[in-house]
Amino acid sequence: MTADIPFSVNRDDRRSLLVQVTEGLKEAIVTGFYKPGDTLPSYRALAPMLGVSRIVTEAALRRLADEGFVESRPRIGSVVRNRASLQWRGHVVFVCPDLDVGFFQTLLAETLRTRLNREGYLFTRASIEHRGADGKYDFSLLDAALTRSVDLVVVLYNRPAIFGHLAKLGVPFAAVAGSTGRIPAGAIGLTAIDFDTAVPDFIAACRDAGVGKVVEYRLHEGMCDAVLALRAAGIAAKSVTLRPDYAKGKFFAIEEAGMNAVSEGLASGRFDRGAVHFFSSEYLARGALLALSRAGLEAPRDVRVVAWANAGMGPSYFRELSRMEMDPVRAGTAVAESTLAFLEKGEYPADSVIGPVWKEGETLGGPR
Repeated sequence: MTADIPFSVNRDDRRSLLVQVTEGLKEAIVTGFYKPGDTLPSYRALAPMLGVSRIVTEAALRRLADEGFVESRPRIGSVVRNRASLQWRGHVVFVCPDLDVGFFQTLLAETLRTRLNREGYLFTRASIEHRGADGKYDFSLLDAALTRSVDLVVVLYNRPAIFGHLAKLGVPFAAVAGSTGRIPAGAIGLTAIDFDTAVPDFIAACRDAGVGKVVEYRLHEGMCDAVLALRAAGIAAKSVTLRPDYAKGKFFAIEEAGMNAVSEGLASGRFDRGAVHFFSSEYLARGALLALSRAGLEAPRDVRVVAWANAGMGPSYFRELSRMEMDPVRAGTAVAESTLAFLEKGEYPADSVIGPVWKEGETLGGPR
């Protein structure tokens, strides 16, 4: 962070460098750090300030111009436009707390942004950070984004404190959250995330493969849970909840938890090689596969494995994984369609649902 720019990039942030730079500059404009008529630092000057390549800063300035925040003037640079001169059909703000940001969330947001921009709507991604050890949110950047006219705020995941803040301000918002079937208090609509949409196909695949038992590894209750459905189908199943040490970093900690669970189970003899092992996080699966490889075990030859996966991210394995796959582009497109329905027709669809699909791979076969 320098006197000429009020933010810095974070290499540990799961958002791309382009997204971080674009949103940082946008927030600097919205909050008044850069005022109408100011000229932003050139892409050549921004690159060393932020420690990124010129390709990133040039693309970020171009995106700001495309979204109407700046005007590119020959021999002058990127000049901040007066808000009154911005020509948009409407304005949508997307909110995802900092601790939830990852590959899926970033790509969903970018898909939503692209579609809304194409239809003539301004898209702003507002950061919300946790403040201190008490876990309370810092709403300052969200409130700054709301200083301009906003038609809808889209909140990712079930975050009652954020819902309450928006309801108190009287700002229309929609939630993209767990499939409780209930629209959050104050919200105009809900796109339900149903993490269990692929479970019936998973069970059918287990039957076809002659599976007698499934061990499911989870991090918390909000994740996919196939245990009850498996038992109802006559397949023995149990759930193991893992507790990562998040002090080491969220994604590293989850991967390590998967690796340790398998390693410790193998060392103690508690790891059931006759069961199918389902890891309901791609990071858990990545760590588990590493532990199996270190022990000289392969799927499906020695043990059968099913993974949760995000399309375009993995986890990767030398055999195609049998998996429940969540597609962030498809999810972002579904949220965009519901958002546009509200913006253009005044009604958010009541049947908006996103969830994973079953992908038949090679790691559910193996010994009977």
